[in-house]
Amino acid sequence: MNIHDLEEFLHLNTAGERWHLAHPGELSPFYERLRLDDYRGQKCYYFDFINTLKSDQIGIIKESRYTTIPPHHHKDMELNYIYEGKCTFVINGKEVEMHQGDLCIFDTNVVHSATSLKTEKDIVINIVFRKEFFNSVFLSRMSQKGILTSFLLNAISKNRRHDQYIIFKTQENFKVHTLIQYLLCEYFGPSKCYQELIKTYVSAIFLELINTLYDDQEKFSDDENNQTTLIPVLNYIEENYNRCHLEDVSEKFGYNPNYLSNMLKKKTGMSFIEIKTSQQMTEGAFLLANSKLTINEIIYKVGCNNVNFFYKKFKSFYGMTPKEYRMNVNEHYHFG
Repeated sequence: MNIHDLEEFLHLNTAGERWHLAHPGELSPFYERLRLDDYRGQKCYYFDFINTLKSDQIGIIKESRYTTIPPHHHKDMELNYIYEGKCTFVINGKEVEMHQGDLCIFDTNVVHSATSLKTEKDIVINIVFRKEFFNSVFLSRMSQKGILTSFLLNAISKNRRHDQYIIFKTQENFKVHTLIQYLLCEYFGPSKCYQELIKTYVSAIFLELINTLYDDQEKFSDDENNQTTLIPVLNYIEENYNRCHLEDVSEKFGYNPNYLSNMLKKKTGMSFIEIKTSQQMTEGAFLLANSKLTINEIIYKVGCNNVNFFYKKFKSFYGMTPKEYRMNVNEHYHFG
């Protein structure tokens, strides 16, 4: 499939869209098969994407036009991209209007809905991921910068409530739109290299989103309170993770240590130590995959003074020892 074919494909009315045109204002019969929960104080549907993710770890759907989508949540991560036009969402009770080029990543179990009636020119693309998609091999492709990587690591952990989302304004970044077009072309018109190309395009999209975070000083959004931009603080921690302490960072940015610690916890879901440790593990994984340093040299380089601590934390992050991780990466990317 080429770009021209993709444009025609996305603008064609699907069977579901034809149904909505014939039944204006009615809820699709699809919802009769879904579970309706009392979830966090409201009635909402549970999406499991069982058919979309039946054989793959990534699924792509063109959201139906001419209708709204009621409140729902799901166990899988989701990326919504406004390919064309606009759409109004309610995310965790907050109304958000997104326009062409806007992109939102939803953590698992975020309650959201699409409240605006999409017209013929409003095309929204949903990309859903099984947690397993963000495995060690995928994450090893990511930049050693840790803001978005940490977000993904948090999303696949089971230790906290998942209710975060990040909105990106990518209208001016033609590369994001082009990469999404390539991804859609491959997904809807698969080639012989489908599996590897899908991973490559998704990796490239997330790397571009990391660039957006740094270039635009995007806020790490999980609620509308205390929207102090934390990116400079997180940048500093990432650049100096192997030697910085909470007191040093607080002094540099003019915060009380307790205040900064609480703000980090609220906005990222992690304490200062957890953020620092996450960066150490991310950098350690990157070096294991992309250098010939010994494991002990890597432990020293990332600033861990306790070898046992590094091994224990690394296994909790990646589900395997550093040695197993390195072997796993080499097996996936050995070309003889």
